[in-house]
Amino acid sequence: MIVENNTRTTTGNLVSACIRKGYRGLGAKMVIVASDNRSVQDWIYRYLERYEQKGYAFYLVERESDFSEYAGKADTVMAFVEDIFFGERTVGMLDYIRKQYPKLRLALFSASTLPLGVAARYLCWSMGSYLSLRDNDREIRESVEAVFGKQQAVPSYLKDSLDEYGRLPEIKPHLTHREIEIVRCAVEGKNGRETASVLMLSRRTVQNHISNIYQKFGIHNMVGILKLAVSKGILPVEELMGFRG
Repeated sequence: MIVENNTRTTTGNLVSACIRKGYRGLGAKMVIVASDNRSVQDWIYRYLERYEQKGYAFYLVERESDFSEYAGKADTVMAFVEDIFFGERTVGMLDYIRKQYPKLRLALFSASTLPLGVAARYLCWSMGSYLSLRDNDREIRESVEAVFGKQQAVPSYLKDSLDEYGRLPEIKPHLTHREIEIVRCAVEGKNGRETASVLMLSRRTVQNHISNIYQKFGIHNMVGILKLAVSKGILPVEELMGFRG
């Protein structure tokens, strides 16, 4: 194996961020592994290592600022990204990456146990693949094999949740600042009267805003509004997870 090194050091099976590891012969295909946790890097790398024998090498990225640099390289073909790597900006970053690098195959992975709805949203946002390191060894290897085989890897237990988000309208609604405030009041469980009191509006004005929101989204219940707003990146996941309606 040929490893291109710089001034950073090698630890265990993995090298530090921005250092290439793998076979660097002519036509080598590069794969990004994005995680800032060394234990998680080691964990996912156990399932990727055997692909070095098939002409793949790896960019091990620990910082967001390095991700775009390596995603934009001509020899980069796919990226395995830990679900928390982009923090609260996951939605926007994945959408941006998908549009800027349409040939880059994305595979999100989780080192924790996520609620099914959250994992389904991540998968929906990335338009790629998803795997959990909490699954059994066979399932993980099958998912990795599917990704390297240019197929979408979707755990069977996510399919129902994914279908639910796949049925959401293919629209890109825009919410005004006031409309977002009203949706957030609904997230907190406030009714129309309480929302009017908090925002210092009349109940009629609040109801008019709600009607406008329903019309924009083509949905006439707040649960549906919240799901679509989160799936489109208008509101962060935390808002939906906190909904008490």
